[in-house]
Amino acid sequence: MTPELMPGAEPFFYTSETPARNAVLLVHGFTSSCHSMRELGKRIYENGMDARGILLPGHGTTPDDLATRYWSEWYEAVNIAFLEMKKNYNKVFIAGQSMGGCLALLLAARNRAVDGVVTIASGLKIYNTGIGLVPLVKHFIKHKPKLYGPDVKDERVKQTEVHYTRMPYASIHELLKLLKSLRAEIGNVACPLLTIHGREDHTFDFRNQDMIYRRVASTQKKKVVLENTYHLATLDFDKTIVQNETINFLKSLC
Repeated sequence: MTPELMPGAEPFFYTSETPARNAVLLVHGFTSSCHSMRELGKRIYENGMDARGILLPGHGTTPDDLATRYWSEWYEAVNIAFLEMKKNYNKVFIAGQSMGGCLALLLAARNRAVDGVVTIASGLKIYNTGIGLVPLVKHFIKHKPKLYGPDVKDERVKQTEVHYTRMPYASIHELLKLLKSLRAEIGNVACPLLTIHGREDHTFDFRNQDMIYRRVASTQKKKVVLENTYHLATLDFDKTIVQNETINFLKSLC
């Protein structure tokens, strides 16, 4: 039986009877949901592009559901959605937050048809102490609780964000496998890139932004640094900057 979706986690698709020429695929982060990308998607749609937000396998349901999934399933969900959209639009861009941006980069590394990528608080490496023990710990401990909720500076967002309060160690291991693959392939990313990152990010350390920027092969690339934001940048205090920078970047490519 498929678990029920958490209210607010649902996928979205902002379009009209006459679809726009260009579209953006929005991908949420690890243990998050479409809720975190919905406002950005709506702003993109209001600025002339269609916007589709997908729910990654194992997300928006239960942590136990997530624990049964592999990172390749998350990647394939993004790949399938992109290929579907590419049939109907002139250009298709991908905007991903956290792990969603990692998946976007990996797809761009493998498919030159990606017309541009926006990463928001994404990374190549997790610097947290003890992260290397995850492959062992997962055999003895099922979940890691989010003791302080989502990594967001605006306390109001902690009450409304649709996410898991527990992270399966098995799923954290899958995330680490994804990052390993991305580190090996990121040099193949050649499409235009906008990378947005908060200086105070506690999840994907700020050093990740420069690593991504330096290692892609893209000639058209830009960095935006957020000064009043933690990790959940699409909903935090600097969310308007995230929206405006994303929209302006994508418009420049249309």
